[in-house]
Amino acid sequence: MFLFIVRRLLVTIPLLVLASIITFILVINLGTPQKVEDAQLKPNPNRAAIESLRRDFELDKPPVTRYFDWAKDFLKGDFGKNGNKQPVTTNLWRAMQVTLRLLIFAQIMSVLLGVLVGLISAVRQYTAFDYAMTGLAFFFFSIPTAVLAGILKMFGIVEFNTWARHPTMSTLVLVLLLALGALCGYLVLRNRYKFALEKPPLKKWLMAASAGLGIALAAIVVFKLGWDGNQYRKGNRGPLIPTIGQAPTRPSPDLWKRMQEYFWHLVGPSLTLILVGFAGYSRYMRASMLDVMSSDYVRTARAKGLSERRVILRHAMRNALIPLTTAVALDFGFLLSGAIITETIFQWKGMGTFFTTALALKEPRPLLAFVMVTAIFVIVFNLIADVLYARLDPRIRLD
Repeated sequence: MFLFIVRRLLVTIPLLVLASIITFILVINLGTPQKVEDAQLKPNPNRAAIESLRRDFELDKPPVTRYFDWAKDFLKGDFGKNGNKQPVTTNLWRAMQVTLRLLIFAQIMSVLLGVLVGLISAVRQYTAFDYAMTGLAFFFFSIPTAVLAGILKMFGIVEFNTWARHPTMSTLVLVLLLALGALCGYLVLRNRYKFALEKPPLKKWLMAASAGLGIALAAIVVFKLGWDGNQYRKGNRGPLIPTIGQAPTRPSPDLWKRMQEYFWHLVGPSLTLILVGFAGYSRYMRASMLDVMSSDYVRTARAKGLSERRVILRHAMRNALIPLTTAVALDFGFLLSGAIITETIFQWKGMGTFFTTALALKEPRPLLAFVMVTAIFVIVFNLIADVLYARLDPRIRLD
């Protein structure tokens, strides 16, 4: 495996060089940097100031010399400075921290939710749960991210903040919640005895429905008691779930309250990414699981008398995760470049904002830094996917 990793890393060197050359050619053809254009368009342009700006952006050098100067600095870990003479490395790292905070939470939750829903949908194929999750997955997969983020922001978070200030539950809503709890208990018991020769007695049906009813009632009571003591309803005029910004303007000195503030800022954009990711991953997992469940070794495991849980979790699920590994690893690398639309709508200053700002100002060094960091992460996570293949499937050998 060590030799495989070394070979892959050596192959990435010409790829990175080629990516940097193509990016550099595209960037220098975007036009003159915006700061130089603004100086040239002034009523009485200062020639000395314009020449100084041209030297700062190295416009007085031929393109080949500019590229090799940038490459030397890149190998030293120096991305240069932007138009405001700020270190690009510092701004890039600050933006990457914001995006990582959003991405790690959203990616982990979307993978866990997608795997769980895809697994259950495959095992319970053509059931009401399967049809419902398939419909939701297609809906979230097909709707544009900008539309989904806008709907969650305007008709989800804003309306919830208004309701959460003075929450009320009508009698109809309470009855529906209790009925839903009883129905869930009934469905759980029905699925458990779906393939049994003998149906459960009436006593078990009543106990299952009562258990679901009790859970729903307990959730309502906990919500009532917990929400009455929440600090959000004790003179805090701000919204519970903020719709803009990645951090509070005045963080609380108390660690626990500060963690809550950061969490609520995370809800809106992360929920958008979770729903989009869940839609794709659940479909991947369902299709892969259905393919694996019809394999010969799964039928052999069942014929040997292994329990259904062991067959699914130990034999089928492990191999079904292999196709999903590629999608998750590559998505993580690509998403690190910035969920540009989501960050723009919720006004998070992450990698997406870093890229759009550099592109609008037509500044070469920030754009090159963005592309190179993104390319490195995509290559690294692609390598991680190959290594995970070998761990999930013993038939795959890397050496």
